[in-house]
Amino acid sequence: MTDFIEKNCDLTNSEQLSDFLITRFRANLESFKKYFPKIASEFESYIPKQSMDFFCSEKGTPNMCFSDENLSFYEKHSPIQFLEFSSSSLLANLSNNAEKVDVTDPRDFCKYQIDAMLNVKFNSINVNDEADPYGQFHYKYLNSMIKYYNGTSKERCKISDCMIVPFFVMVGVGLGYQLEEMCRRIDIANLVIIEPNKDVFFASLHTFDWAKFLSHFDSEKKRIYFILNDDFNRVGLGVYSAFLLSGLYNIGANFIYYHYEDEANLKIHKEIVHRYKHVPSALGFFDDVLFGIAHSCYSLCHKKNFVLNVEMKDEYQYLPVFIIGSGPSLDRDLPFIRKYQDKALIIACGTAIDALYHSGIKADFYANTERIPEIFQTLSIIPDKSYFDDVFLLCSGVVHPSVVELFKHTAIFGKQDENFFRHLASNLNLKNIDTVSNMNPLVGNMGVSGAIRLGFKKIFLFGLDNGKKSVDQSIHSLYTTLYKKRGYSDETEFYSTNQCVEANFGGVCVTNDLFIQSVSGIEISIENLLKNKGECFNCSDGILIKGAVPVHSEELISKFNLLED
Repeated sequence: MTDFIEKNCDLTNSEQLSDFLITRFRANLESFKKYFPKIASEFESYIPKQSMDFFCSEKGTPNMCFSDENLSFYEKHSPIQFLEFSSSSLLANLSNNAEKVDVTDPRDFCKYQIDAMLNVKFNSINVNDEADPYGQFHYKYLNSMIKYYNGTSKERCKISDCMIVPFFVMVGVGLGYQLEEMCRRIDIANLVIIEPNKDVFFASLHTFDWAKFLSHFDSEKKRIYFILNDDFNRVGLGVYSAFLLSGLYNIGANFIYYHYEDEANLKIHKEIVHRYKHVPSALGFFDDVLFGIAHSCYSLCHKKNFVLNVEMKDEYQYLPVFIIGSGPSLDRDLPFIRKYQDKALIIACGTAIDALYHSGIKADFYANTERIPEIFQTLSIIPDKSYFDDVFLLCSGVVHPSVVELFKHTAIFGKQDENFFRHLASNLNLKNIDTVSNMNPLVGNMGVSGAIRLGFKKIFLFGLDNGKKSVDQSIHSLYTTLYKKRGYSDETEFYSTNQCVEANFGGVCVTNDLFIQSVSGIEISIENLLKNKGECFNCSDGILIKGAVPVHSEELISKFNLLED
């Protein structure tokens, strides 16, 4: 923590204020050139979309209003009136004492807002004692920690009670004065600053001493992440990237600070809260990494085929590729897939290979993400062992050796978000092995991301429902014998549905957080596909997938009749 709050300025006339604003802007630009050159480059010649007027408050604080508004910035954009849209305890604290807030002086308002924030409790992620199936380090020590924690107070602590805040997200920069107060009062290890309105950020470059602020964070060896974007998906991805860089476990105790009222800020706030719910599933665990290392080493030492980082030949790029999941809508499309299976390459994702086999359809690829040995057992339900002789295993290096050995042909990627393969590739000169991202959390993600990474550009999705249209419907195809005839239940909590979202062909689809997270990853992969002039068509009657064109399989018949096998 530091004390660098500057005194109010003696800016008695417009000329003095103008000189101050110009000097501050130039000093801030020089600082950004040192620490964040891309931001400096963008704002050095930035022209605001909205005209703005600068003036001083009665206390001498540089202030601002947009020219088409009659109120100063915080008179117009204070979050106090926004309570009906948010359950944030910070906003509640502000509301309870709204009459004390002086919104005409921006520094006083920001100081009061920080005072209220310090009495708010951390958002925390709690876990329960878990069964340990293999005797792993992760469960041994995590369960011990949980036992200790449950024996102590479960009361979440206030921000003011903590010596350091591990991960702090500020939504909205405003005029910036809250940052100097924050640095004086609390110690933040990782700070994410989000501002969707670049005009507002441009204004802060004239009012707030960013140069001193950035220098302080640099001297303390702490991290700042700037996200200056109004694309909600990119903001969410930017925050997740900050998680990865700072260490995902830092989100165990986090805080989101909503600084000023704005529709875009509110949507971003909700998006981040939504994404926080998915992060624990991405944390992984110690033994998980060890399994992945061991399995990757096995595949390398046994000379399994890895995917090389080379461009696919033009003649193959636009071959139709059917990426098939085992969602309930697959049953409706099985006749189409069976009839045209020789006119497309088929990627079976997980248990979809079970449904395809028992429907008389031959897969060309089997997509898998998991590193556990039980995957081999799920494949053993196919009685014809020669079925796999000309099927390619499409996966990352973490897949279990028993699964790898089942296939004569493999297309193995390095897993991009696990450091091991990157280090291995560097030290063993394996840089020509390609890596894959967005292959989790479900096998459908591997099917889509793997196909796109291989270089295919004409993709059709079947059975990638990620939910179901009716609560009475099964979550899997009726042809998956694993669930229908072999006693394995798909009515567990893992597959429970508790949310309704927009469906691909209209109406709603019932789903859960895990399925929604899977769709988010698929959408990122498809976005990359479209950037490379590819096409994606979604025949699944499940969640709407952005970027994929909804189309019923019968609408494709005339086109596929013209194709050669």
